[in-house]
Amino acid sequence: MIKAIFFDVDGTLLSHTTKRISQDTVQAVRTLQDQGIRIFMATGRHSTELDQLPVHDIRFDGYITLNGQLCLDNRGNVIYGAPFNESITDKLLFAFCERRYPLALVESDRIYINYVNDTVCKAQQSISTPVPEISTYKGGQIYQATAFLTRQEETEAEKFIPSGCRFARWCDNGVDIISEQGGKVEGIKYFCDLYGISLNEIMAFGDAENDIDMLKTAEIGVAMGNAVECVRKCADYVTSDVDNGGIVKALRYFHLI
Repeated sequence: MIKAIFFDVDGTLLSHTTKRISQDTVQAVRTLQDQGIRIFMATGRHSTELDQLPVHDIRFDGYITLNGQLCLDNRGNVIYGAPFNESITDKLLFAFCERRYPLALVESDRIYINYVNDTVCKAQQSISTPVPEISTYKGGQIYQATAFLTRQEETEAEKFIPSGCRFARWCDNGVDIISEQGGKVEGIKYFCDLYGISLNEIMAFGDAENDIDMLKTAEIGVAMGNAVECVRKCADYVTSDVDNGGIVKALRYFHLI
């Protein structure tokens, strides 16, 4: 029996073609909630970005943000956080100041970047979000970093990211830098422990490479039809794309609605 479902946002719940969550999807999620199934968001995004997106038609039971580095309750209050340790923070700050590539640093209440180029603009345009402000570090805890790199540039950049970190790619021009122990799965485990839910009682939907661990961990991992091939291969089920009722079709396939 499925007791909780975790949804990625971009390309899963939210279409960047229509710039919204379809009403069929909203209604399906509400039906799940009426049946007592808990609904969670699982995204690499920051809460300030979510505030700018049309995702508020769904009342989530909790929010996994920053790829599991920061979890929020249903009112948006921080209930779990895993900032980088001092050593990783120092190395990220060095890379940020060196300006070898565009690098955004993410704190609990702000995102800022060292400089902006075409790669940054393309990445942010793909998720319907303005580019981060250009700013400097002011002493806050860092939970995540985002490097704006093409796939070809990623191999070279791996030489410069701190040990103890890994890449979690979310589009062709953007990749998050998270702790090796981090990821959406850590947020899933937190909420499962909080609500007494087993991993074999959860379902997850996603489309990007930063969703792979989540789909593998869930009892039922569903890849959207628009997912990249490596995500599709690791899923238990591949549904239609976000613009063709993918979530609703999968929920019907598994007899949840």
